[in-house]
Amino acid sequence: MPDRQHADETRLVQQAQKGDVEAFGQLYEFYAPLVFRFLFSHLDDRLDAEDLTEDVFMRVWEALPGFRARGVPFGGYLFRVARNALYDHYRRNRRRSSDAELNLEWEDNFHPDPAESVPMNIEHGELRASLAKLREDYRTVLTLRFLVGLSTEEIAVAMRRSAGAVRVLQHRALLSLRQELERQESEENDRQTFKEEPLNGV
Repeated sequence: MPDRQHADETRLVQQAQKGDVEAFGQLYEFYAPLVFRFLFSHLDDRLDAEDLTEDVFMRVWEALPGFRARGVPFGGYLFRVARNALYDHYRRNRRRSSDAELNLEWEDNFHPDPAESVPMNIEHGELRASLAKLREDYRTVLTLRFLVGLSTEEIAVAMRRSAGAVRVLQHRALLSLRQELERQESEENDRQTFKEEPLNGV
């Protein structure tokens, strides 16, 4: 499904809704790696992420006949199911984050400054560790945007927020991530300085 062409995706969804397993398979092949990345970034356990990815697609397959696009991107709908599956997993394992569901109101007309974006490679180990220290909704929006590659509109559907709210959330998440990276850099510099300072009397 090159370039995620909307017409092709819509056609595949419609065919899958009629029970076309091959069409659903094509949707699975494209989206499964992205769903896995999203889940793995939260769970940090490959086996759990793999199992939950399969659970997400089983849920989608069962619910697909009742799916009505009406302007809702399929990708956004899919990741909404993924988020619900993730929360169910937290509940089953009694690991629900204290801020897992934050119903914050943001200004829909806010436009973040692109200059404040953080250059990032989310798959890098150190950055993954930094993301893990962010609150859940910050981690989710950054993962969906930069690791999975969803559009603002798709993220809005997945997170049940307006597009404007997603833009603000992303902006604040990037600021928080940058502060965390700067904090880690400062701590690393302090450690290096301590190692290089000679001991008195030596």
